[in-house]
Amino acid sequence: MRLLTRCRCDMNAHVRPFAVAMVVALIARGGSGIAQEAPRLTDNDLKGLIESVDDARDRFEDALGGEFKHSVVRGPRGEVQVNQYLDDLQENVKHLRERYTSQYSASAEALTVLRQGTDIHGYMKAQPDTMKGASEWDRLAGSLGRLARAYGATFPLPPDAPVRRINDKEAAAAADAAAKSADEFKKAVGRDKTLPTAQRDALKQDADDLAKQCKAVKSRLNDGKPATAEARQMFEATARVSDAASSASPATLSALGPLRASMATLQQVFGLAPPPMPR
Repeated sequence: MRLLTRCRCDMNAHVRPFAVAMVVALIARGGSGIAQEAPRLTDNDLKGLIESVDDARDRFEDALGGEFKHSVVRGPRGEVQVNQYLDDLQENVKHLRERYTSQYSASAEALTVLRQGTDIHGYMKAQPDTMKGASEWDRLAGSLGRLARAYGATFPLPPDAPVRRINDKEAAAAADAAAKSADEFKKAVGRDKTLPTAQRDALKQDADDLAKQCKAVKSRLNDGKPATAEARQMFEATARVSDAASSASPATLSALGPLRASMATLQQVFGLAPPPMPR
Protein backbone atom coordinates (compact mmCIF):
# COMPACT_ATOMS: atom_id res chain seq x y z
CA MET A 1 0.00 0.00 0.00
CA ARG A 2 1.34 3.41 -0.93
CA LEU A 3 1.22 5.67 2.12
CA LEU A 4 1.04 9.41 2.51
CA THR A 5 4.31 11.27 2.73
CA ARG A 6 4.65 14.69 4.25
CA CYS A 7 5.02 17.60 1.83
CA ARG A 8 5.44 21.18 2.93
CA CYS A 9 5.47 24.08 0.51
CA ASP A 10 9.00 24.77 -0.74
CA MET A 11 8.97 28.24 -2.24
CA ASN A 12 12.49 27.78 -3.62
CA ALA A 13 11.80 24.47 -5.36
CA HIS A 14 13.76 24.13 -8.56
CA VAL A 15 11.62 23.67 -11.64
CA ARG A 16 13.43 22.13 -14.54
CA PRO A 17 12.67 23.96 -17.79
CA PHE A 18 10.19 22.30 -20.05
CA ALA A 19 12.21 20.32 -22.66
CA VAL A 20 11.21 20.83 -26.28
CA ALA A 21 12.49 18.64 -29.13
CA MET A 22 12.26 20.43 -32.47
CA VAL A 23 12.34 18.22 -35.56
CA VAL A 24 15.50 19.04 -37.53
CA ALA A 25 14.53 17.81 -40.98
CA LEU A 26 11.44 17.67 -43.15
CA ILE A 27 9.41 14.53 -42.55
CA ALA A 28 6.48 12.92 -44.30
CA ARG A 29 3.18 13.87 -42.71
CA GLY A 30 -0.37 12.64 -43.03
CA GLY A 31 -3.06 15.34 -42.88
CA SER A 32 -2.06 18.45 -40.97
CA GLY A 33 0.51 16.66 -38.82
CA ILE A 34 -0.73 18.58 -35.76
CA ALA A 35 -1.84 16.58 -32.70
CA GLN A 36 -4.84 18.16 -31.01
CA GLU A 37 -4.70 18.27 -27.23
CA ALA A 38 -6.96 19.78 -24.57
CA PRO A 39 -7.58 23.49 -25.25
CA ARG A 40 -5.16 25.80 -23.44
CA LEU A 41 -6.61 27.66 -20.48
CA THR A 42 -6.37 31.44 -20.44
CA ASP A 43 -4.95 33.18 -17.38
CA ASN A 44 -8.46 33.88 -16.10
CA ASP A 45 -9.53 30.29 -16.78
CA LEU A 46 -6.58 28.98 -14.75
CA LYS A 47 -7.35 31.35 -11.89
CA GLY A 48 -10.85 29.88 -11.76
CA LEU A 49 -9.47 26.35 -11.91
CA ILE A 50 -7.21 26.98 -8.92
CA GLU A 51 -10.26 28.19 -7.01
CA SER A 52 -12.08 24.97 -7.93
CA VAL A 53 -9.10 22.91 -6.72
CA ASP A 54 -9.32 24.67 -3.36
CA ASP A 55 -13.08 24.10 -3.18
CA ALA A 56 -12.68 20.40 -4.04
CA ARG A 57 -9.89 20.08 -1.46
CA ASP A 58 -12.19 21.53 1.21
CA ARG A 59 -14.98 19.11 0.31
CA PHE A 60 -12.58 16.18 0.37
CA GLU A 61 -11.28 17.06 3.82
CA ASP A 62 -14.81 17.52 5.16
CA ALA A 63 -15.87 14.12 3.81
CA LEU A 64 -13.09 12.15 5.52
CA GLY A 65 -13.99 10.28 8.68
CA GLY A 66 -13.06 12.00 11.92
CA GLU A 67 -11.22 8.97 13.27
CA PHE A 68 -9.06 8.76 10.15
CA LYS A 69 -8.26 12.49 10.19
CA HIS A 70 -6.90 12.15 13.73
CA SER A 71 -4.92 9.01 12.99
CA VAL A 72 -1.24 8.50 12.35
CA VAL A 73 -0.09 6.75 9.18
CA ARG A 74 3.32 5.16 8.89
CA GLY A 75 5.10 5.61 5.59
CA PRO A 76 8.59 5.24 4.14
CA ARG A 77 9.67 8.53 5.77
CA GLY A 78 8.21 7.79 9.17
CA GLU A 79 4.94 8.56 10.88
CA VAL A 80 2.56 11.14 9.43
CA GLN A 81 -0.27 12.80 11.28
CA VAL A 82 -3.15 12.90 8.80
CA ASN A 83 -4.70 16.13 10.09
CA GLN A 84 -1.35 17.91 9.86
CA TYR A 85 -0.84 16.59 6.35
CA LEU A 86 -4.25 17.93 5.35
CA ASP A 87 -3.30 21.29 6.85
CA ASP A 88 -0.17 21.23 4.67
CA LEU A 89 -2.28 20.62 1.58
CA GLN A 90 -4.58 23.49 2.48
CA GLU A 91 -1.61 25.81 2.97
CA ASN A 92 0.03 24.73 -0.28
CA VAL A 93 -3.14 25.34 -2.31
CA LYS A 94 -3.51 28.70 -0.56
CA HIS A 95 0.02 29.67 -1.63
CA LEU A 96 -0.78 28.69 -5.22
CA ARG A 97 -4.04 30.65 -5.20
CA GLU A 98 -2.48 33.78 -3.69
CA ARG A 99 0.71 33.83 -5.73
CA TYR A 100 -0.69 33.05 -9.17
CA THR A 101 -1.14 36.21 -11.28
CA SER A 102 -0.93 37.17 -14.94
CA GLN A 103 2.66 38.28 -14.20
CA TYR A 104 3.69 35.19 -12.20
CA SER A 105 2.67 31.70 -13.26
CA ALA A 106 3.44 30.10 -9.85
CA SER A 107 4.96 27.00 -11.44
CA ALA A 108 6.90 26.09 -8.26
CA GLU A 109 3.75 26.35 -6.17
CA ALA A 110 1.79 24.23 -8.64
CA LEU A 111 4.56 21.62 -8.55
CA THR A 112 4.27 21.38 -4.77
CA VAL A 113 0.49 20.91 -4.91
CA LEU A 114 0.71 18.31 -7.66
CA ARG A 115 3.41 16.34 -5.85
CA GLN A 116 1.38 16.21 -2.68
CA GLY A 117 -1.77 15.39 -4.62
CA THR A 118 0.07 12.51 -6.28
CA ASP A 119 1.02 11.08 -2.89
CA ILE A 120 -2.58 11.29 -1.68
CA HIS A 121 -3.84 9.78 -4.93
CA GLY A 122 -1.64 6.74 -4.46
CA TYR A 123 -2.96 6.24 -0.95
CA MET A 124 -6.64 6.75 -1.84
CA LYS A 125 -6.52 4.35 -4.78
CA ALA A 126 -5.17 1.66 -2.47
CA GLN A 127 -8.24 1.99 -0.23
CA PRO A 128 -11.68 0.40 -0.73
CA ASP A 129 -14.33 2.49 -2.44
CA THR A 130 -16.30 2.39 0.81
CA MET A 131 -13.81 4.72 2.47
CA LYS A 132 -15.33 8.06 3.40
CA GLY A 133 -14.17 10.76 1.02
CA ALA A 134 -13.44 8.41 -1.91
CA SER A 135 -15.87 10.14 -4.29
CA GLU A 136 -14.74 13.59 -3.14
CA TRP A 137 -11.17 12.59 -3.85
CA ASP A 138 -12.12 11.52 -7.37
CA ARG A 139 -13.54 15.01 -7.90
CA LEU A 140 -10.39 16.65 -6.55
CA ALA A 141 -8.17 14.34 -8.62
CA GLY A 142 -10.05 15.45 -11.74
CA SER A 143 -9.35 19.10 -10.91
CA LEU A 144 -5.70 18.29 -10.25
CA GLY A 145 -5.54 16.58 -13.64
CA ARG A 146 -6.74 19.78 -15.32
CA LEU A 147 -4.27 21.78 -13.25
CA ALA A 148 -1.43 19.51 -14.34
CA ARG A 149 -2.36 19.93 -18.02
CA ALA A 150 -2.36 23.71 -17.60
CA TYR A 151 1.25 23.40 -16.47
CA GLY A 152 2.32 21.03 -19.24
CA ALA A 153 2.23 17.93 -17.05
CA THR A 154 0.05 14.92 -16.25
CA PHE A 155 -1.59 13.69 -13.08
CA PRO A 156 -0.58 11.67 -11.14
CA LEU A 157 2.70 13.51 -11.52
CA PRO A 158 5.61 11.28 -12.64
CA PRO A 159 8.87 11.60 -10.68
CA ASP A 160 10.98 14.58 -11.80
CA ALA A 161 8.27 15.69 -14.25
CA PRO A 162 8.70 19.28 -15.49
CA VAL A 163 5.90 21.62 -14.41
CA ARG A 164 5.80 25.00 -16.13
CA ARG A 165 3.16 27.48 -17.21
CA ILE A 166 3.70 30.22 -19.80
CA ASN A 167 1.12 32.91 -19.14
CA ASP A 168 -0.81 34.89 -21.74
CA LYS A 169 1.51 37.91 -21.83
CA GLU A 170 4.66 35.86 -22.42
CA ALA A 171 2.84 33.70 -24.96
CA ALA A 172 1.61 36.78 -26.85
CA ALA A 173 5.19 38.09 -26.98
CA ALA A 174 6.31 34.79 -28.54
CA ALA A 175 3.54 35.01 -31.14
CA ASP A 176 4.54 38.60 -31.93
CA ALA A 177 8.18 37.53 -32.36
CA ALA A 178 7.04 34.70 -34.65
CA ALA A 179 5.04 37.14 -36.79
CA LYS A 180 8.07 39.41 -37.15
CA SER A 181 10.28 36.43 -38.01
CA ALA A 182 7.81 35.35 -40.70
CA ASP A 183 7.94 38.87 -42.19
CA GLU A 184 11.75 38.77 -42.19
CA PHE A 185 11.69 35.35 -43.85
CA LYS A 186 9.37 36.73 -46.54
CA LYS A 187 11.95 39.44 -47.28
CA ALA A 188 14.72 36.83 -47.46
CA VAL A 189 12.66 34.81 -49.93
CA GLY A 190 12.24 37.90 -52.09
CA ARG A 191 16.01 38.20 -52.30
CA ASP A 192 16.55 34.53 -53.14
CA LYS A 193 17.26 34.45 -56.89
CA THR A 194 17.90 30.69 -56.82
CA LEU A 195 14.16 30.07 -56.64
CA PRO A 196 11.98 30.17 -59.77
CA THR A 197 9.74 33.21 -59.80
CA ALA A 198 6.51 31.28 -59.33
CA GLN A 199 7.93 29.29 -56.42
CA ARG A 200 9.36 32.43 -54.84
CA ASP A 201 6.01 34.22 -55.06
CA ALA A 202 4.16 31.23 -53.60
CA LEU A 203 6.60 30.97 -50.70
CA LYS A 204 6.26 34.68 -49.99
CA GLN A 205 2.51 34.23 -49.84
CA ASP A 206 2.91 31.30 -47.45
CA ALA A 207 5.16 33.42 -45.21
CA ASP A 208 2.63 36.25 -45.32
CA ASP A 209 -0.17 33.86 -44.33
CA LEU A 210 1.96 32.59 -41.44
CA ALA A 211 2.59 36.12 -40.20
CA LYS A 212 -1.17 36.78 -40.21
CA GLN A 213 -1.85 33.59 -38.24
CA CYS A 214 0.79 34.53 -35.67
CA LYS A 215 -0.79 37.95 -35.27
CA ALA A 216 -4.20 36.34 -34.80
CA VAL A 217 -2.80 34.21 -31.97
CA LYS A 218 -1.17 37.27 -30.42
CA SER A 219 -4.43 39.24 -30.58
CA ARG A 220 -6.45 36.46 -28.92
CA LEU A 221 -3.87 36.06 -26.15
CA ASN A 222 -3.71 39.79 -25.48
CA ASP A 223 -7.50 39.87 -25.19
CA GLY A 224 -7.50 36.97 -22.72
CA LYS A 225 -9.41 34.75 -25.14
CA PRO A 226 -8.89 31.05 -25.93
CA ALA A 227 -6.49 30.66 -28.86
CA THR A 228 -5.91 26.93 -29.35
CA ALA A 229 -7.73 26.79 -32.71
CA GLU A 230 -5.77 29.79 -33.99
CA ALA A 231 -2.54 28.21 -32.74
CA ARG A 232 -3.35 25.04 -34.63
CA GLN A 233 -3.79 27.06 -37.81
CA MET A 234 -0.51 28.84 -37.07
CA PHE A 235 1.38 25.54 -36.77
CA GLU A 236 -0.22 24.28 -39.97
CA ALA A 237 0.87 27.48 -41.75
CA THR A 238 4.38 26.93 -40.37
CA ALA A 239 4.40 23.40 -41.79
CA ARG A 240 3.41 24.76 -45.22
CA VAL A 241 6.27 27.24 -45.09
CA SER A 242 8.66 24.45 -44.12
CA ASP A 243 7.52 22.27 -47.01
CA ALA A 244 7.82 25.05 -49.55
CA ALA A 245 11.18 26.27 -48.24
CA SER A 246 12.97 22.94 -48.69
CA SER A 247 14.62 24.04 -51.94
CA ALA A 248 15.52 27.57 -50.83
CA SER A 249 19.14 28.67 -50.51
CA PRO A 250 21.02 28.20 -47.21
CA ALA A 251 21.00 31.96 -46.68
CA THR A 252 17.21 32.03 -46.97
CA LEU A 253 16.78 29.03 -44.68
CA SER A 254 18.96 30.69 -42.05
CA ALA A 255 16.26 33.35 -41.74
CA LEU A 256 14.03 30.66 -40.19
CA GLY A 257 16.23 30.46 -37.08
CA PRO A 258 14.34 33.07 -35.01
CA LEU A 259 11.03 31.58 -36.14
CA ARG A 260 12.15 28.13 -34.95
CA ALA A 261 12.87 29.52 -31.47
CA SER A 262 9.49 31.25 -31.22
CA MET A 263 7.65 28.12 -32.35
CA ALA A 264 9.43 26.09 -29.68
CA THR A 265 8.01 28.44 -27.05
CA LEU A 266 4.54 28.39 -28.58
CA GLN A 267 4.58 24.60 -28.68
CA GLN A 268 5.06 24.69 -24.90
CA VAL A 269 2.25 27.22 -24.57
CA PHE A 270 -0.36 25.18 -26.41
CA GLY A 271 0.91 21.62 -25.97
CA LEU A 272 0.57 21.01 -29.70
CA ALA A 273 3.04 19.02 -31.77
CA PRO A 274 5.61 21.37 -33.30
CA PRO A 275 5.80 21.56 -37.09
CA PRO A 276 8.90 20.20 -38.83
CA MET A 277 11.40 22.98 -39.45
CA PRO A 278 14.22 22.78 -42.02
CA ARG A 279 17.69 23.89 -41.02
